[in-house]
Amino acid sequence: MKKTRLILIIAIVCIVATIIGLIVANRSRGESAISTMFAVEHPENITKIFMADMHGNQVLLTKKEDKWMVNDSVEALESNVADLLHILGSLTVRQSVPQKAMNTINKVLSTGSVKVEVYEMAPKFSIFGIKFFVKERNTKTYYMGPATQDNMANFALLEGMDEPYIIHVPGFRGFITPRFSQFPETWVSHNIFNTKITRIASLEVNDWERPAESFMLVKKGARFFDLFSEGGELVPQYDTTKVIDMLSEYREKNFESIVTDLDAKEKQRILDSNLFKTIILKDVDGNQTQLDLYRMEDDEDATPYSDATMTDEISSMYNRDRFYGVVNNNPKVLYKLQYYHFDRQVQPLSYFLLDGKK
Repeated sequence: MKKTRLILIIAIVCIVATIIGLIVANRSRGESAISTMFAVEHPENITKIFMADMHGNQVLLTKKEDKWMVNDSVEALESNVADLLHILGSLTVRQSVPQKAMNTINKVLSTGSVKVEVYEMAPKFSIFGIKFFVKERNTKTYYMGPATQDNMANFALLEGMDEPYIIHVPGFRGFITPRFSQFPETWVSHNIFNTKITRIASLEVNDWERPAESFMLVKKGARFFDLFSEGGELVPQYDTTKVIDMLSEYREKNFESIVTDLDAKEKQRILDSNLFKTIILKDVDGNQTQLDLYRMEDDEDATPYSDATMTDEISSMYNRDRFYGVVNNNPKVLYKLQYYHFDRQVQPLSYFLLDGKK
């Protein structure tokens, strides 16, 4: 009898311990689920990120093979995208919003947040780890609000939840709002040319205002090039120092900004009438980058700049500091560039000749 009672007591204790363990485990899993509900489990599977504010500003980041694109037209700055992907995979709930502040935070989020839509290649459902009907799906939608008072976290609402939370990235000092920028210029790589001289196969420069000043350089050796005039005639002697200096600068040539203050009609007028040079760079792998240069109308803020491509007449008509550019025949994006930064790239054939003579 005593033995039976002892067995019964042990069984009851085991059952109670098991129940307590399950309760603790479920609570722990529940807390963990809440803590990580903003995080994207596999950020490497993200294919598209759309961000927009309440004022019409918006940007779409799309993964195209191994590159990220901004609004399907311009290559994105990889470091900025990498930072965003890391944050998306690390978002953690620090705490819930205090009840007394709930109404205020909800109002702020409804009027001043950035909506973030995350898309992934995801299945409709899985059975025993087998994924079915995999396609691009909207897996997370956030409303990212302002920073907390200590500037170490952010208020945010996850679509489908009834209340906002205070979220942060563990180990990251500061608030994360700037990483969720709805402005396209934040994400655009400013790089146009990124080719070392040893990787340049040819460079063609067409001067549409003075065709005789056009030329072409063709790789002959590691750092040796043949120079051809506009008619395809080989130039036997030229200033090699000037040519090497000019070609060396193609390892990094950036634009100043993307033009957003021109309407479609004015933009088309410029593209139709102000083209003055075309630069075509080919690398040893056959990759080609084309930059079309367009004059910018003069303005009162332009300062004098010595540009050998400008006659006195042209200099009086157009801006002497800046010009426009179109890359790879994509007129949707008009860039603003500086003569100062492209000084050697816009020089005529005569600049590279010995004593300025052909």
